[in-house]
Amino acid sequence: MEYEYCPTTCESDVEEDVLVLVEVPTGPDGRKRQIRHTRRPPYGWQYAWTMSLLCLVLTLVLINDMITYGKFESKWQREEAALQLLREAGAYSGGRQEVAVKPTMRIEIYYEVLCSDSRNFIMKQLTPAFEKLKDILQVGLVPYGKAKTLEENGKVTFDCQHGPRECEGNIVHACVTNIIKDEAKQIAIVHCMIDRNEQPMVVGKKCVEKHGEKWASISSCVTSDKGTSILKHMGDMTHRLKPEVTFIPTITINGSQEDQKHILLDFHKVLCKRYKGPRHPSC
Repeated sequence: MEYEYCPTTCESDVEEDVLVLVEVPTGPDGRKRQIRHTRRPPYGWQYAWTMSLLCLVLTLVLINDMITYGKFESKWQREEAALQLLREAGAYSGGRQEVAVKPTMRIEIYYEVLCSDSRNFIMKQLTPAFEKLKDILQVGLVPYGKAKTLEENGKVTFDCQHGPRECEGNIVHACVTNIIKDEAKQIAIVHCMIDRNEQPMVVGKKCVEKHGEKWASISSCVTSDKGTSILKHMGDMTHRLKPEVTFIPTITINGSQEDQKHILLDFHKVLCKRYKGPRHPSC
């Protein structure tokens, strides 16, 4: 059996640069039969989908590796890395599909539950701004303020600016932010609680159930070591801030404490001014 390479002058409906294998067996009658096998280039929607799926798998693997081995120090950095990898995956697929990424602003609110300034900011600034701009915001609530974490004989306790009742309230808020994953519900429940936070467990139960969540899981968190551990973590976050906290509430936008005075007076306006994406309809 002989194999020959078909030159480009062969009659074929395939495009150039595609290998055409010609099989030329010799039969009993001495005549040669030409069998031509062609393989069409892999361009089409099946190929585009295959490449897209491959890129997505590779992206997820890379993200998992980055998170597992601690190459990114914070939640925000990991998310930005994931978005960048998705952009690269879209480019790798030859431009056949675009990855739409809407820029987000990372907001962290460092507050304490019996602070009147914290109450005013959450109810009059954070809530209305979030309702208008929630599609471009990522909000982290850090209820610790100017408290101190005390450790003695393996036991952790807290000394809060407005006394033990505030420590209890801070733990309730911390458990809500840990257990309730939906940011909109988190903010709504915190808004509800901080309005009347003198009895943290009573108002906590009322506000959590009002927004359709189960109080039992929050209560269990508050009365166990889990609540203490979460609040301790909130304290670590607060103490790591640079510059150090001097006023409560302190708000960071994409990690920056710049322009605190205007943030406290008109949070919505500052967010619109700082936003780097396309013009938002609420700005």
